[in-house]
Amino acid sequence: MSLSLEMRKLKRTGYFFAFLAGGLLASAFPLVNMLVRPENFVSLPGDPFTILVDANWQMMAMLNILISICGACMMYHTEYADNGMQKMEVLPVRPSSLFWGKFAIGSLVLAVMILMETSVLSGCAVHWFPAYQFDFLQVAKSAGFQWMVTLPTVMLMLVLSSACRNMWVSLGIGVILVFTLSILPQDNLILSFFPFSSPYQTFSTAVEKGRQFLLLGVCAVETIGLGLVALLYQRVRRWYQ
Repeated sequence: MSLSLEMRKLKRTGYFFAFLAGGLLASAFPLVNMLVRPENFVSLPGDPFTILVDANWQMMAMLNILISICGACMMYHTEYADNGMQKMEVLPVRPSSLFWGKFAIGSLVLAVMILMETSVLSGCAVHWFPAYQFDFLQVAKSAGFQWMVTLPTVMLMLVLSSACRNMWVSLGIGVILVFTLSILPQDNLILSFFPFSSPYQTFSTAVEKGRQFLLLGVCAVETIGLGLVALLYQRVRRWYQ
């Protein structure tokens, strides 16, 4: 019920179009890269799919994060506009259901974006590397890993957006966080756990360093923990309103 309600509320906001456009933009980056300078990549030794991911994912991950930031702000802007959140409280809908419904939609559209991007990366590998043998399991593992390590960022942005009535405040915080954490060293183990930093981690690098399960576990705990913090905050805020 809450999921369908959230879908209807977002239908006319441009939310889904923004994610589609962001996914197409991120997917176009490796394609343009290969069209302009293929010789820089085809001569490199190693697995072609891994080469393309390592060369392009930093920019693609940043675009995913920025779109997730805008999406979370857009979700709660519709709630706070014209006191929509207060009006929802008189309906038989729990605030927790609304929050988890928004997170479910954000997670699903993020999954669609990452599937689009991974498909283009694998397509580039097949086209420009004649010796490459398409490995569905490798591609699926990479896509699932990138989705999982981005979920804490999606959750944290929803938490910030739910706490800020002014959309520009949460948007500003999100932009500051994404650019601050993007300039920090991504190979540091502790920093790689932080939301807004974990999406830059790639599956091949994590496997090489033997930390893929650690990253997945920490990101899962962060996502659940941030969700519980949001629900607790919403309950406390209702007491003081």
